[in-house]
Amino acid sequence: MPIDTVEQALHIRRKKNAQVFRNIARLWEVGQKSHSDQDLLDALHPWRDDHSLRFFNVLPYLLGIVSVCTLVFGYFLHPHVQYIFSLFAAFLTGFLAYLLYEPEEPLTQVITYLEQRMTVLRYGLQFQQLPAYLPIQAQPLLVISKLKQFFPLFNRGTESNEITQYASTTWHDGTTEHQVLLFQYHYVNELPIFQEENSNQKIAKEIHKDLWGAFIFQIPISGIAVSNKRSRFFEPYTSSWQSSDILINQELNIFGLDQHQLAKEISPSLTLKLNDFFQHFTGDLIYHHQEQILCYVGEQNLFQTASKRSDIDDISALRGHLRTMTMPQYHKFQQLMLNLIQ
Repeated sequence: MPIDTVEQALHIRRKKNAQVFRNIARLWEVGQKSHSDQDLLDALHPWRDDHSLRFFNVLPYLLGIVSVCTLVFGYFLHPHVQYIFSLFAAFLTGFLAYLLYEPEEPLTQVITYLEQRMTVLRYGLQFQQLPAYLPIQAQPLLVISKLKQFFPLFNRGTESNEITQYASTTWHDGTTEHQVLLFQYHYVNELPIFQEENSNQKIAKEIHKDLWGAFIFQIPISGIAVSNKRSRFFEPYTSSWQSSDILINQELNIFGLDQHQLAKEISPSLTLKLNDFFQHFTGDLIYHHQEQILCYVGEQNLFQTASKRSDIDDISALRGHLRTMTMPQYHKFQQLMLNLIQ
């Protein structure tokens, strides 16, 4: 009787998990074949098959519990029973639980892929791809390194300054098509926290931080730097500008090459647009003084996604998650930045 029960449990587990693996394979195919976000959503409904996206791991969990219980009871009973038998039985059941357990990685991978695919289809973001404006035949690392050299905003870390993630897209401001490269900037500072007595050796702690931003191309050259984080700026943006609006002066710090250039470039309309942008974002913005590039680096996560569904255990929940998934920070950033550069 127990053998029949185990055989039935194994059969149920094998059948359910095989269906989940078929669903995973089909989801990969759906993501690859979809040409729009609606195509992807339509492919998920109707599914016309078992909707499960949860591996059946009840049996491995039970075997794991049995393994632990065998060890515990064997320890207390070992004067009466050879403890080696308990160890051997616990090892066998634990090893069997390990063999039967299906990890969540395949599900996590396909869901992450579909999320990224949805951002590509819905927002036009091409992850880990450079804009067509840049020399794509060059190594991406070299191109990004060159872009970082244009702006004095990527030297915050004493140990490391890396752009770890980036995505290209295209914006239209009504008259001009702008190539855009969004990025995540990760930097590491080393903080000495302790020095041993009678020794020159220092113990240091690494502080990891992330910022997000964008390079926007086809921008008129103006040589303006704006910040609501710092009161001074780097060369060559060292000349400070004061607006006629006292409240804006309290919120924003505007810099340029010299006062003559600032008087020519800064208009009341631009000042109001800058103030509107920095009401919602915290960071630094530079219009390069020699290249047609604008760079912004700030604290808000432009790659952050939000959804009304969090627990995904079947196809319907996955479809609801993808359907309601948005990028609120990126959407707001795009709107305000387009208003600024128009």
